[in-house]
Amino acid sequence: MYKNKKFVAIIPARGGSVGIPKKNLFPLNGKPLIRYTVEAADKSEYLDGIYCSTDDVNIAYIATQNSKCKAIKRPDEMASSMAKTIDCIVHALKTLKEKGKEFDYMLILQPTSPLRTAEEIDGFIQHIVDHNLPSCVSVSKMPYLPVLMRHIKEDGTGSNQMENVVAGCGTMRRQDAPKTYYVDGSLYGYTTKEILEKGTEVSLNDAPFGYISKSPWLDVDDLDDLFLCEYSLNRNKIWENEL
Repeated sequence: MYKNKKFVAIIPARGGSVGIPKKNLFPLNGKPLIRYTVEAADKSEYLDGIYCSTDDVNIAYIATQNSKCKAIKRPDEMASSMAKTIDCIVHALKTLKEKGKEFDYMLILQPTSPLRTAEEIDGFIQHIVDHNLPSCVSVSKMPYLPVLMRHIKEDGTGSNQMENVVAGCGTMRRQDAPKTYYVDGSLYGYTTKEILEKGTEVSLNDAPFGYISKSPWLDVDDLDDLFLCEYSLNRNKIWENEL
């Protein structure tokens, strides 16, 4: 709880995955991927409940082992690669409400953001409450200029004719460009009232307010992402072996 507002974290973790088989259980630095998110949530000062929505009994076991996290069984129809995250979030909140567990705000903590910290979670919660925001999403700074982004026309000629994604001169100096951010998928926050009232009509990525992430952003989609995460987790240890 923060300033009398109750927060619940939902960790959506289905058993299947496209890029990496059993991704949520895949070992990262010797620990199942989902445990990084669970342990960060456990250390949060402000979360009043932590729940993992999953269809997989092994994920449920790993998520809840020695943790405050509880499991919510996800219906099979919400566990396919075509299912949307918002579907299982609505299901989880309705399940909790039926059991008399109600909260002011809901946070989504995706297991694919293992570098997210408890401090980041609490900073996000403070940002929402201190600014009285109905919804918020974490964002990271774009690593390149949007004016350099291009569409390639698929006209069958193979010439790869390009058109700008956004208007602007491609020779703009980086220091003259406005700061641009993208939704990084690490933290989502909505009032539970909005989710329960609007249901699957809510587009999670389109929250009107942003929280600038302080943790390194890495979203695990394939093995290369896992290697980058492992490097990030271990880079400070490299100097411990310095001669």
